[in-house]
Amino acid sequence: MTSIKCQVCGTDNLDLTVRCSSCGSILQDRVKTLDLFATIFNIWRDPDRTLRKIILASHRNYSLVLAALEGIGMSFLTLYLVRAADIYSIQFGRLLIAGSLLGLVVFLPAVYAFGGLSFVALRIWRSGASSKGFLSGVIYALHPLALAAVLLVPMQVAVFGSYLFSNNPSPQVINPVSFYFLAFLDIVFLVGVFYLLLRLAKVVFGTRILVVSFVVLLAGVFAVALEIAKRIMLSK
Repeated sequence: MTSIKCQVCGTDNLDLTVRCSSCGSILQDRVKTLDLFATIFNIWRDPDRTLRKIILASHRNYSLVLAALEGIGMSFLTLYLVRAADIYSIQFGRLLIAGSLLGLVVFLPAVYAFGGLSFVALRIWRSGASSKGFLSGVIYALHPLALAAVLLVPMQVAVFGSYLFSNNPSPQVINPVSFYFLAFLDIVFLVGVFYLLLRLAKVVFGTRILVVSFVVLLAGVFAVALEIAKRIMLSK
């Protein structure tokens, strides 16, 4: 890890430290408030610099909104994977409501759990990032899931209706062109998540290798949330 030398007392501090651990002097400038759309745009232009800016920002007003949308995106992905319309005897309208509620009740906490568990690893590795700063970095790295919830899920529901969550028949049979096009976009968004986690690992840990741990941890948290969501659906 690189370090920052305090200009006042000469103490070496970890790279993402805002105030000197010895004398409390401010070590580096940070943005007061993040602009949501500008930040998302810039994260693709210059991911390392933008993620660093997110971690060091004083206020991150839109992190909860992003995390909620990411939870909803994960929830509808779950309903698609388990073919919810075939398993649960729920009307299509109620299924959409259930997907949104599960996103907020189950998968939103999962996003924060993933960030919290990752921060434990961060503390073991030693880095100057604060818990809130690192968590915001994780949430912004996962933002393609939020974009999927806002852009792709409404398109898929509009095209396939309840058959999006069914195999009788499957959406692939109903409209194969639309299915493969939207599936391709889904893959692009998921690849975007892995790429940004890679860049976050580089910014925070100084290495890209730990992105594997990020992905494994994300998969584990998602698997637990998936089981919780399935149990909730079966109890209805």
